Amino acid sequence: MFNFFKEIIGKADADVLPNSFNIVNVAGKLLYLEGHSGLQELSKEVIVVKIKGGCVQICGQQLLLSELSENTIKIVGKICKVEQLEKV
Repeated sequence: MFNFFKEIIGKADADVLPNSFNIVNVAGKLLYLEGHSGLQELSKEVIVVKIKGGCVQICGQQLLLSELSENTIKIVGKICKVEQLEKV
């Protein structure tokens, strides 16, 4: 089976890429995140997902958590902003 993340990482400088999480944002309508450790906030406008060393904040409209597994999340809706927030 084709692994998108392994293919991309294999073509990049390994020293530059962190090994904690991966995100794919498809046309601002679907977001796939791999490597989470739980949810911190969940609403139709903001979803905050915990990752190693901080969290990822997804902002938008009509956001819906459509899939949740042990380490992957799929979010659908109008995704306006995705931001990594460091632990303080």
